[in-house]
Amino acid sequence: MWFIQPFDNTIEKKIKKFKSDKPLIKNYEAFIEELKVVDDPRTLGELKHGKFRYCYGIHLTKSHSLIYYVDFQQNTVFLIDLDDHKNLYGRDNKA
Repeated sequence: MWFIQPFDNTIEKKIKKFKSDKPLIKNYEAFIEELKVVDDPRTLGELKHGKFRYCYGIHLTKSHSLIYYVDFQQNTVFLIDLDDHKNLYGRDNKA
């Protein structure tokens, strides 16, 4: 079982910001429950690079992603950020 811990207060602020987005909150809560019991949390997301190097990201909705970091020594998943693609990466997903 994995411990789930916010890296700082960013996630708490984003959850408050998006509290009216019911699908996002529902998917976030379901993903957190899945993270707790999965053998390897890295398998649920995609490895990131650049600003979020060594972190993993997963789409919770079409436009919102959750960034997390897996620490095997502490058996902890740190939640880094939750936002839309443009705010996370500073650019649109369209290339």
